Amino acid sequence: MSETTLDDRQAEDQAARVTAELAREADEPADVDIDPDRTRETATTGFSRMRTDWRAGDAAEIDGIVQQARGVIHREFPGIYLILNELWGLVRQPVLKDENTGEYVTDIFGWPEWVRLPSGAYKEDYSRLTYREKDDFLLRITTGLLEWHQVATEKWLEAMLAKVRWEETMAEGFIAPAGRVTVEERTQRGRAHATQDRYHAVFRTALSRSAEQLVRSVELIGQRLKDSLTA
Repeated sequence: MSETTLDDRQAEDQAARVTAELAREADEPADVDIDPDRTRETATTGFSRMRTDWRAGDAAEIDGIVQQARGVIHREFPGIYLILNELWGLVRQPVLKDENTGEYVTDIFGWPEWVRLPSGAYKEDYSRLTYREKDDFLLRITTGLLEWHQVATEKWLEAMLAKVRWEETMAEGFIAPAGRVTVEERTQRGRAHATQDRYHAVFRTALSRSAEQLVRSVELIGQRLKDSLTA
């Protein structure tokens, strides 16, 4: 541990630097630099000890968070999912619950579940789409993009604000200890103080990324429909 200690004024400056560094680390992929000697020591046994599952109790909690995120995206973009499921209803086959009544299986959001091939891909035939149907879907996608881009931008803004809040909370925890405290001790206290805000920032970032990718995917579908109309 470093022997460097700080007074309260220096702590504020150091908090800003440490928080900025941690924020950059959170945005970058992990870069693990293992000492060569250490690598040789574990070369034959390291993989056998590697964990591939969540810790006990974590799996259900993580699944709940993922489902919650999906729910947010479905609520924020109802128009997109309506268009997609109408499109899929023309080119796919629903999984039937009762063949006599034609009742089909639905997911947790109420949309049909679709038949899959043995490979896992969906069984679909886009040649079923007529020219008029393609043109209608393209028009609905094009006119909806303005609103969807705005919603995606709002999700990005929320993610940025959540990140700022995490950084502020981290700085508060860093500065809080009175007297002369080492930088390492302040950093650990700052991390602990900002744990919940850090998780919230991660969640909001995931929502922002999901919203961005969803809108981008719909844009690509629209472009493909346009190409098929002019082919």
